[in-house]
Amino acid sequence: MENYEPLAILVFIVFLVTVGLIITKKVEFVRALPAFGIITAILAGVPISGSENSIADFVIVQGATSLSEIMFIYILAMMFACFLLDCGVDKIIDYLFMHYCINNLKSIVWIVSLIAILLSSVIANLGAVILVAIIFVPILLKIGFNKQSAVALILLSTSIGSCLNPGYHLLYTKLLLWDIEQVKNYYYIMATFGIIALITFIGINIKYVNRQNCNTVEKMKVNWPLLLVIIIPVVIMMIFNLNIECAIILALSYGLLVNGSKNPFMDMLELLKLAIAQSINVIILLASVGIFMHAVKTPEVINLMAPLLLKLMPNTPIQCLLFFTVLSPLVLYKGPFNLQGMGAGLSSVIIASTSMNPMVLAMALLSLNNLRKMMDPLDTQNIALMQYVEVDTNLVIKKILPYALGINYFMLFYALVAVI
Repeated sequence: MENYEPLAILVFIVFLVTVGLIITKKVEFVRALPAFGIITAILAGVPISGSENSIADFVIVQGATSLSEIMFIYILAMMFACFLLDCGVDKIIDYLFMHYCINNLKSIVWIVSLIAILLSSVIANLGAVILVAIIFVPILLKIGFNKQSAVALILLSTSIGSCLNPGYHLLYTKLLLWDIEQVKNYYYIMATFGIIALITFIGINIKYVNRQNCNTVEKMKVNWPLLLVIIIPVVIMMIFNLNIECAIILALSYGLLVNGSKNPFMDMLELLKLAIAQSINVIILLASVGIFMHAVKTPEVINLMAPLLLKLMPNTPIQCLLFFTVLSPLVLYKGPFNLQGMGAGLSSVIIASTSMNPMVLAMALLSLNNLRKMMDPLDTQNIALMQYVEVDTNLVIKKILPYALGINYFMLFYALVAVI
């Protein structure tokens, strides 16, 4: 492997500058990310065309379409949201909460958190996050939470659920070449710390719950068969092991029939048209993220950055704790520690780069990637959630930062104590 260290340092600096410009909103990341990715690929020597991993084909074309399944899931989720709003399912849920919890509004926060954990333990994070946001964000806002607190609550809860999700256990078992039982055990411990962080967050923010907008509850007839549409996706996935796309389509079909639709096929197309119109911004964002992801996952970029990381990686327990604590932001923006970004190709190099027990480094990467789920502005679930709720990403990150870093720090400490 040639030593490209000066060029790697330059790329690393440009990466940090780009992230800084995005955070300070000097540049829109929908433009900055693909531009940075393509420039990095050019500097690393990725051919423009005529190769399997060329910029024209692999980076731009395949990159722009690599998250097409995520785009489709978001569109389906928006269809589901439009249906719930059109049929008044949100009003039924609001009524049930206000009717049964009016004398203890704080219990709503705990119920929402529990449901979010359960949903995300079955459904992959994007589907779970959007489903929870569609149903519960309006209720959280009504009882006194602001947008960033409501989103932070959802992200903390769904991150706990994702630690219990078998899909993620299998994914990271393959990425890290680890035994699945080891991944499960580590994630269960991480979920425990996540629950402690969630309880702390709720304990601090519960004071904002108030009755100002919840005094009057008009009695209404609950359409129980229609209300079942909410749990149908979860039931279908648990019992029949279908993916979230099929589950939402079947739930929508059921909902339209129960609601008395005379032409369900045309009504479904109308929902699709409306959902696509409302999803354009997210589709563009995901296409930009896909281009960036493919650029940093090319062999040339990985070979460029690997020597620098080999020199940076820690060799002692104290160095490891400080390294992954101080440099935890490198898991964000599809950076070198992100197992769904540059880290997907660098993870094997990172784990083999020091004399330390490789299990410690694998645990550190798992911990950092749990932090990513809660904080990364380029994570697909976070893009979708922020766009749907229409909240400033930086405000949410500021709100959730101490809790996410706390979970990360204690998990790193556990890794060192348990393995060394």
